[in-house]
This record gives sequence, C-alpha cells and structure tokens, in this order.
Amino acid sequence: MKPVRVFYEKKDTAKYISHLDINRCFQRAIRRAEVAIWYTEGFNPHAYITFALPLSLGYESEYETMDMRLLDEDMPLDEVMARLNRALPAGLRVWKAAMPSDKPDAIAWSDYRVLMAPEGEAAQETAQKFRAFLERESIPAKKRTKRGEREIDLRPYVQLLSLACTPEGVQAELRLAAGSEMNVNPTLVLDCFCAACGTKFDHVQVTRTAVWNKKGENFA
Repeated sequence: MKPVRVFYEKKDTAKYISHLDINRCFQRAIRRAEVAIWYTEGFNPHAYITFALPLSLGYESEYETMDMRLLDEDMPLDEVMARLNRALPAGLRVWKAAMPSDKPDAIAWSDYRVLMAPEGEAAQETAQKFRAFLERESIPAKKRTKRGEREIDLRPYVQLLSLACTPEGVQAELRLAAGSEMNVNPTLVLDCFCAACGTKFDHVQVTRTAVWNKKGENFA
C-alpha cells in the first residue's frame, strides 16, 4: 500500500456540501474512478479516507486535503488526480496528489480570505474598526469545545496579514490558529468583532487559502 495525500479545492455550490457528505462524495468518486484503495476490515468495511482539517459549512477553500492508501503502488499520482477529477462533481477539483510529508497533528495555522460587506456603514469605516479591533491587547471570546464553552483570549491566535477596501466591501487576509491544539474559526472572530464594535454585515464570504505546519511551511 502507498499512502497518498490528495489536495483539492471546494468552491461555488460545493461549499454547501457538509463534511459528512464530502466524505461520502469522495468515496463514490474513488469507486467511479476505479482507484483501488484500502478498506477497513471487519463486519462493515468502508473506504479508509481521512480529512486533516474539516471545513465549516458555507466556506470555500483552495487548500483541502484527503488521505487514502493506494493499493496499486504503480499507478502514477497524476493518473490518480486525473481519474478523480473526472468523477468528482462541480465545485470539487483535485489540484495535486502526493506522498504525505506531514502528519495531521503538525498543522498549526490556516489562512483565510474574508470578504465582508458591511450594512449601514462605509467600507473604509468598517476596515478601520476591524484593524483597531484586532490590535487590541486582549480579545475575549467564548469558544465551544467538546467539553462545553470556555473563555479564551483570541489575540494570540489571530494575525491580520492584509486589509483592503474593494467594490464589494472589506477584504481581510487572516492567519488563524488551526489544528488539534487550538482551532479558531473565522466566524468566531467576526462574531466577536460585531459584538464589540456594533458592525453588521449584509453578507460574508470566507475562503481558506493555505494550511501551515508548525515549522511555518505549507502542510504537505
């Protein structure tokens, strides 16, 4: 068996496919593509595929990963990619297949492009308020975990990479803590901003653009 990591994007209407359905979608695509992978053993065998960092419903992404174990070790990885792309639905596209370098617990950060369309105020005003908010010494927030809600300070886990006004509103590039140790959702940041500054949005568009390991390298 050969471990393979598939890198793919999730865009347009595919952003409304839940993580559970993405799993099912890839299982069906793998069967249709006739890519032989390892199945779990036991009473109810199923395709052994894993996703390192599940994406929130409604988000788009340019950097998603799925791991599987290829039975045909001689199949070129470019062929795996081509077969999957012929079988996947619109909005899901594999852009790379490679041998994995990092384990999922190496993930430390994710980058997001966030387009905010403010309601009732100029984009320039929203941008100034958003920058000032992220520069606060402390950003208290209530984060939901498997053990319930807990108070955290978001400030160490949020980096503002860029901020600009566009015809559509305000575009921010954010780097947020991600992975098993601390995972910050862009929606949590925006909810805290709105509550603290009184801003409302007509709509928000979020796209994950990169995933980084603890060494500051692309998760690969």
